[in-house]
Amino acid sequence: MLSPEDNELLTRVGPGTAMGALMRRYWIPVLQSAELEAGGRVKRVKLLGERLIAYRAKNGTPGLIEEFCPHRRASLYFGRVEEAGMRCVYHGWAFALDGQCVDMPSEPVESAFASKIRAAAYPCAERGGVIWTYMGPVSTPPALPELEWTLLPAPNVYASKRVQECNWFQAMEGGIDSSHIGFLHAPLHPDDADTVAELDRASFGVGAAVQAGDRAPRFDVIDTDYGVLIGARRTRGDGQHYWRVSQYLLPFYTMPPTDLEAKIVQSHIWVPMDDTNVVNWMVTWHPDRALTREELIPHVEGKGSHVIEYAPPTAEPYGDIRTAANRSNDYEMDWELHRTKMFCGIPGFGVQDQAIQESQGPIVDRTSEHLGTSDSAIIKVRRRLINAARALREQGTPPPGQDPGSFLVRSASVVVAPGADWVPAATPRIVVRPGQSLQLV
Repeated sequence: MLSPEDNELLTRVGPGTAMGALMRRYWIPVLQSAELEAGGRVKRVKLLGERLIAYRAKNGTPGLIEEFCPHRRASLYFGRVEEAGMRCVYHGWAFALDGQCVDMPSEPVESAFASKIRAAAYPCAERGGVIWTYMGPVSTPPALPELEWTLLPAPNVYASKRVQECNWFQAMEGGIDSSHIGFLHAPLHPDDADTVAELDRASFGVGAAVQAGDRAPRFDVIDTDYGVLIGARRTRGDGQHYWRVSQYLLPFYTMPPTDLEAKIVQSHIWVPMDDTNVVNWMVTWHPDRALTREELIPHVEGKGSHVIEYAPPTAEPYGDIRTAANRSNDYEMDWELHRTKMFCGIPGFGVQDQAIQESQGPIVDRTSEHLGTSDSAIIKVRRRLINAARALREQGTPPPGQDPGSFLVRSASVVVAPGADWVPAATPRIVVRPGQSLQLV
């Protein structure tokens, strides 16, 4: 349970809010690089409550500028992309990549008015096939985070994204919560071997967690310099402890556990559009080789666990990644499957998560919730974010998680004997570089 004040602080991300100010101190993913062509069509996006235009200048540099021209507020969505900036088609005002007005042809030649006008614009950088932006106040942004997948060859990585119509944090809570897989994503009958095997193929270890037969995991939650390390312990039939290890990386990254054998890793990035909409990025990668066709099938074919079927695109912010399965059609619930085979009959794990998270309302009223031991990771992450946002607002304390190398971690799963410490057992699978240590707080 949170106080109304803490819930407001946690969920509100627009200009002038404490959480929005914290988010602006980190690099934020905007689009995949391939979505913008040099001198080509622009895209509307929305980040932290701001409507923006993403474009790629003719010189190849990505840019991000406020949607509405500072002259008479015409939309730059209809603007012209130039060699190193954007030009409004209403009166021809031109803006450099940094937002400075550099040409004002509707004013007299001798006028110096252009030098006084600057549109809001944010620096962009590219890494890992993604365009990132920094929306913070400092003139020199921090280094880009060294997320493992951003440093790998393109064939090793698959990324997709979708809009969810709810607050960013309740969506992210689902990525932190390791206990719901034994219910929301599970077969109605855990001894259904075919379904369990299909779950394993589709989502890297969910089947193994279901098969463990322990639907009430015990949690061990540890602060790190980059976020929170989360261990969820289940007891297997042979008495061994099966630990599924998740990661939370500040401010909006989660990594669900891997399975015991495969090295495939997944991550979600929960990027707030505003207070009631979030872009859910999902990234899958293999550290050592290209992803195989079989490994990509759950993401690209049929009704796989992570396949996203989109609604017809619109020109609104992120209007091309709205899901076809949504509130208006009950997320394509299969009521017969719900009755006979699956705990939840909505096809696909991703849509199941989206449906439940959106069903909580635009912003969860956390003053009315009742948390148990299975919510300990969520409690820890909430407190970490609230404390960081308050410290920045009240003392000017720099946000945690600014060391780019600290993001070089993975999720994992390990089996240990009862009573054994899971952290040393998991560390070789968690760290990316040999000899790298975990910085526990």
